[in-house]
Amino acid sequence: MDVKQGDLENIILNALWDLERDGREKIFVGDVQEKIKSPQKKWAYTTVKTVLDRLVDKDMAVREKEGKKYLYHSLLKRDQAGLLALKKVFRQYFRNDKEALLNCLGQLDSSEEASSIDSSREIAREQLKQTIQELASYS
Repeated sequence: MDVKQGDLENIILNALWDLERDGREKIFVGDVQEKIKSPQKKWAYTTVKTVLDRLVDKDMAVREKEGKKYLYHSLLKRDQAGLLALKKVFRQYFRNDKEALLNCLGQLDSSEEASSIDSSREIAREQLKQTIQELASYS
């Protein structure tokens, strides 16, 4: 599966995941619209519905009719989507070359950062190395 998402699709998919995590069983367009609104931007109902329908078309969400409205749920879990995105970056930008990716990650270090950030980054880097090894096995 090669997932292609735009920024608004990502925002809306994250809203679905958050609403599901919060235990919402029935998620309508208005629920997603409310979840993604901000002081800077309020998305139109029709825009949110269109994007949700695109996520359904891409097999990333499912739509069920309830009365005159539709309920939406994600089909892809957050970690699954993240792994697919990492696979795409690994393939697209690093041509499945683990060393090239690790060299790029090494450039993220900065001597100006606090040691706690460096420690967290090292833990994340180790976790990413494990993920890269898993990704390489899928290639």
